[in-house]
Amino acid sequence: MRRLPLPVAGAALVLALTALLTSCGGHHGGNGAQGDDAGDDAGGDGAGDDAVGVGADDGGDGGFLGDGATTSNCAPGSDLVYVASEERILYSYDPRQNVFTQVANIDCAGGSYVNSMAVDRDAVAWINYGDGSLWKVSTQTPGCVATGFKPNQGGVALFGMGFSAKTSGGNDETLFICDLGGGGLGYIDLSTMTLARFGPFAGAYANRAAELTGTGDARLFGFFAGSPLGDASAASVAQIDPVTEAATQDWPLPTIDTGSDWAFSFWGGDFYLYTADKYNMSNPDTTVTRFRPSDGSLTVLSPNIGFRIVGAGSSTCAPTTTQ
Repeated sequence: MRRLPLPVAGAALVLALTALLTSCGGHHGGNGAQGDDAGDDAGGDGAGDDAVGVGADDGGDGGFLGDGATTSNCAPGSDLVYVASEERILYSYDPRQNVFTQVANIDCAGGSYVNSMAVDRDAVAWINYGDGSLWKVSTQTPGCVATGFKPNQGGVALFGMGFSAKTSGGNDETLFICDLGGGGLGYIDLSTMTLARFGPFAGAYANRAAELTGTGDARLFGFFAGSPLGDASAASVAQIDPVTEAATQDWPLPTIDTGSDWAFSFWGGDFYLYTADKYNMSNPDTTVTRFRPSDGSLTVLSPNIGFRIVGAGSSTCAPTTTQ
C-alpha cells in the first residue's frame, strides 16, 4: 500500500466508534490515478519459480495447516502468504523459512500500480490497482481475470482489504475493505461486486489509513499507519469488531514506521509487517518484521529483501495458532 495524501479538511466523520479500530492492506497511491513513480514500470517476465531466501525464521517449525488452521474446503497453496511487489510481481511467502518465491506477473491494469491485495481460500489473489480497478489472479494458474467491479463506488477510490471467515472454522468469508480516503470500514459483496460502507473510524483511528487481514476463526485485524493520514508517526495493530467497528484489542508499535509503502498479513498466530520507504536511498526496499502478540515481541526477519512489497494477503486457510 502506498501512502495517500492528507484527506480534505472537514471530511465528515459522523459515526462515533469506540476509541480503537483496525486496518486495511496494500500500496498507498496518490489520488486514484495510474501510478507514475519510478517503480511503476511493468515488472517481471511472467510466472517464475525463483526463490528469494532472506534469512531463516527462528519461530518454530510447525507445518502449514497445522493446529488452528481451517482445513476444510481449502485449495492447494491457500495456507501460504502472498505478496505483491512494486514491479507488479506476485510472490508466495513461507513464514517458516522466511523465503519468497516468484509466482507470476500481475500487470493486470495496463501499467497501473498495485494498491492492495487480499487472498481467498481458493488461493486467488484479489488485487486493487491505482486506477481503482479490482482483478483476480489465481496463485496456481496465473492469469488476470476481471471481476466486473466498478471503481469509485460510494466515493471510495482506493482501499486496503482482507478476507475474514464469517464464522470460526467456516468456509464462508467476507472481503472487508478500508477506505484509504478516511471513510473507514466496509465490504464488497462478491455476488454483485458492489461496495458497501459501514462508516468512518473515530477516536484514535479517525482519518488513519490501514491494511486489513483476517483469519479462519473469524477475526479481523488492521495495521494502521501513523495519525493523521499521511503522518509518519508510529504505527499500530488492532483487532476490529466488524459489527461495531470498535477495536477489541490494540497494540501500539512505537518503533515501527510504515514509510511510503506498507502491507500486512497474519500467519500462525503472528503478524508479518512489510514496511518500506522509497525515499530512503540507502534502503528503499522492504523490511520484514514479525510481531508476536502473545508476548509483544518484534523480530526483524530481514532488513532488506531486495524489492518493495506494496500488497500482502493470507487466506482464512492459514493456521491461526503459533507455529
